[in-house]
Amino acid sequence: MATPQIRQFDTGPDAFAELRGFVEYCCTNAGVDPRTMAVLMLVCEELFENSVQHGYQDAPNGASGQPIWLALAVTGEAIDAVYEDAAPAYDPFARVSTPDYSGPADTWRVGGLGIPLVTQLTRDLRYEHTGTRNRISFSVPLEGVAG
Repeated sequence: MATPQIRQFDTGPDAFAELRGFVEYCCTNAGVDPRTMAVLMLVCEELFENSVQHGYQDAPNGASGQPIWLALAVTGEAIDAVYEDAAPAYDPFARVSTPDYSGPADTWRVGGLGIPLVTQLTRDLRYEHTGTRNRISFSVPLEGVAG
């Protein structure tokens, strides 16, 4: 599947289940190995949750019903993906830092692992704002993860 498969989702109660089904469908039809599909699913889930929890948090009706777009294309070496939302411009990769868990547990920051995880699991990661959309492009290597 070199031609991108593109789908729009509206955030809401069943939105991630729909996105998950789309990823599974594209990967299964292209013969993508289960590990690569799982990595892609995890990356998409992290990006989706960031859109819902942070990007659309100030939308007039909250995050529900806001648009998310996902395009997937399987090449010989990777799954190329483009994830977009229409939230206010924000580059989540501008200042990536992994939380420090070296001290006592009661000092640990809750959350904050999603974006560092995305940077470790993907390659060719790029952010751009296209005027109306945040666009995150990335690849997930077939049969494993980027090193």
